[in-house]
Amino acid sequence: MNNVMNRKSTKMVAAAGLALTLAFTTVGAGTINADAAQTTKYVAKPQMVTAKSDVKVRAGESTKSKVLGILKKGEKVYFVKDDYGWSKVTYKGKTGYVGTRYLNIPGKQVDSKKAPVKKTTPAKASTKKLTPTKKTTSKAQASKTVTAKTAVNVRASQSKTSKVLGVLKKGEKVTVVKESRGWSQVTYKGKTGYVATQFLSTK
Repeated sequence: MNNVMNRKSTKMVAAAGLALTLAFTTVGAGTINADAAQTTKYVAKPQMVTAKSDVKVRAGESTKSKVLGILKKGEKVYFVKDDYGWSKVTYKGKTGYVGTRYLNIPGKQVDSKKAPVKKTTPAKASTKKLTPTKKTTSKAQASKTVTAKTAVNVRASQSKTSKVLGVLKKGEKVTVVKESRGWSQVTYKGKTGYVATQFLSTK
């Protein structure tokens, strides 16, 4: 008796499991619940299209979006555009979204892998005007007449060891052309000579 009851229980459980499996399979396969996106895009103008099978109209491009209603097989709806698997439609005066593969849309399909690549806008050249660098051109110093503070040698170059061209006496005047590093370039008896600046006075 117990064996008979166990066999019946086993059959009932198996039957129930099979029924549940069939039920879930039917729901999963139903076109109403399937809104998965696809990898192609339809390039078609806005127009009236028909539903291939029963399909949900959702408020957004997601299977989790709110359901606005259900399109019946053969029912017409106004197609606006397709975005790789989701078609934007006008449903009962509202904007909705339907799985594109459930609509009969006359148009050209574009593979998502071959979708046009967005062009990168080249960086604009700077419009800032570059300020020309000022040349550090040294202006020639104006010549001046100076007086020797004391007797001092006039040399051929800016060095204490260079050739002596002559000697300026104390109080003697001479014309200085320019000064550089403690030396004054002077014109001495028609020649260019150098005198230590410290021994010259402008007074």
